[in-house]
Amino acid sequence: MTLRIPLLMFLFAADLWIGVALNPIPSLLDDEFSDIADPAVIEHENNLYIYPTASQTDFSAWSAPLPELRTAEFDPSSLTFKRTASPVLSPSSSCLLTTLIPALGKGSLTWAPHVHYSKKNGMFYMYYSTCLNLYVASSASPLGPFENPVFLKYLAIDPMLFEDDDGQLILYYADIDLLRIWVGEESIYAVPMSSPTTFADDAPHTQVIHPDQHPWEFFRSSVFAPRGINEGPWVFKENGVYYLMYSGAGADTLHYNIGVAFSSGPFGPFEKYEEKVNPITLPQDPSVVGVFGPGHHSVWKDDVTGKRWAFYHQKNSDEVGWDRSVCVDELLISETGEL
Repeated sequence: MTLRIPLLMFLFAADLWIGVALNPIPSLLDDEFSDIADPAVIEHENNLYIYPTASQTDFSAWSAPLPELRTAEFDPSSLTFKRTASPVLSPSSSCLLTTLIPALGKGSLTWAPHVHYSKKNGMFYMYYSTCLNLYVASSASPLGPFENPVFLKYLAIDPMLFEDDDGQLILYYADIDLLRIWVGEESIYAVPMSSPTTFADDAPHTQVIHPDQHPWEFFRSSVFAPRGINEGPWVFKENGVYYLMYSGAGADTLHYNIGVAFSSGPFGPFEKYEEKVNPITLPQDPSVVGVFGPGHHSVWKDDVTGKRWAFYHQKNSDEVGWDRSVCVDELLISETGEL
């Protein structure tokens, strides 16, 4: 079956998006952290909450009230986000990997949180990785503390829980193969959940995409990085089509970028946009307008204005390293695309 797929795209114009969003988001610049990345966003009771990677040892949250009356000109970069006074989650584990392979990062490699709100029980669930293993913790408040961590999976990062229209829960994540990390690939998998903290019985972990687009998904800065990278999944559904957005290339390089695959079902098969429109940023090499390594994003749909906004990070320079800040741009959907 041929699906008619609207094209998704970002537009960059130096440090100002053409829709007037100011990047990086001023109120998400924080002197305490030299690197803030992987932002996950949720809306709850007319507030926006941002959960990024920052210290690599724990997680803080930033929140901002939304104006009740929002016009088409509203953009979330104008919000005043405030950080919680203390971390909302502090994993207790240490990580020997940072000693053995310093290029991986620092601290306990506490990365990439994603928060899901369950309408069934009113609880918030934070999915995250620490030392390359997946966990989920819970809280009665979006500002934590998130407690009672439950182990989910070894050697995986970048979790994202998607709730389908029928209530089915599906966890997407990036798989890490340490035995083949120098020649292997980082791919994205999906698995059904019977509850926010439990995999469905005997459920398969299905590979939904893997690196196969050259050269952009294969740029890396170190032999300690996988040969090809698909990570940072974010899934949403529109008109019966499942959009799997992801990031490719090494996150510490200026080549990091965002691609899209689509499917008629949540477990695939997913088909990537063809390479002439993947990655989806315009221009496809954002460094020509001074935007370096945009990626690992989340998407918020503003039900008041109908617009979708992608919160992502970008590097502060074109040098290899972990020097990122949080940005936001409108996610545009064109009805003229067909793949």
